[in-house]
Amino acid sequence: MGIKLEQFIFDAFAYAPSVALFEVLREEEFAPVKNANGASYDTPDSARLMLLRLHSRWVVAAGGFLTHSVPLYLTGVEISPLCSFAGENLEAICRGRTFHAPSEITF
Repeated sequence: MGIKLEQFIFDAFAYAPSVALFEVLREEEFAPVKNANGASYDTPDSARLMLLRLHSRWVVAAGGFLTHSVPLYLTGVEISPLCSFAGENLEAICRGRTFHAPSEITF
């Protein structure tokens, strides 16, 4: 016999004086980790790839370029939160520069 101890954010709604929800883009805001690596979805590896893809889009949006030696859908660029929290202020770091994925942009 096993007991699964799991709660969801929805369970707290009954205790909150008010609740507000907003819709976000999954590829920018939501990368759940529910399963171990090797499962078909919601794994640590899939969450990592989603983050690398998001950061790669930030680099391109800031005027940077990406090259890669493995398929880009398997890798990307990681940006330290000391450089940017949500893609802001990356132009000075990225504009006109080429980053070879996988790579890391640090402060």
